Amino acid sequence: MAMESIAARGEARLVTWAHTPARGLEACAAAAAAAGYQPGDVQSFSRQTPDGRTLQWQLAYRHYTEAMLPSDGLVPFLIEWAPPCAAFTPAASAPRGIELLSLRAESAAPLEASASLAALGIDASDLLAQPAGAAPCSSRLVARLRTPKGVVEL
Repeated sequence: MAMESIAARGEARLVTWAHTPARGLEACAAAAAAAGYQPGDVQSFSRQTPDGRTLQWQLAYRHYTEAMLPSDGLVPFLIEWAPPCAAFTPAASAPRGIELLSLRAESAAPLEASASLAALGIDASDLLAQPAGAAPCSSRLVARLRTPKGVVEL
């Protein structure tokens, strides 16, 4: 999978996100399929880190192009890191200094997004929100971050 295959709509934005299911990737993908949502086939990947260790993970995704993003990117792809790699995943080894405070999804089709999220075991009420009085013409993800220069939203 190459994220370069997802073309932006001309504005800076979050395209999609990843979810690590607590019940395990294989079980989550099977349960989602049984609930009517196809998260994609589970595939294994690996790469060498700069210090020579092998990072291994599995993904289930259907995020090949922007037109294929489930619910316009609001429904995540699934990822599970191999247990021996937990100490050196990108999140564990990234430089510190920025903290994710919240992730919000604004959806032009909230019922569709809610059903897909529920199939993955994600409570849509924790994610889907609309600013008061707003009816978005498109869907978007909004991340609220604490940075060394203050709180920002992307």
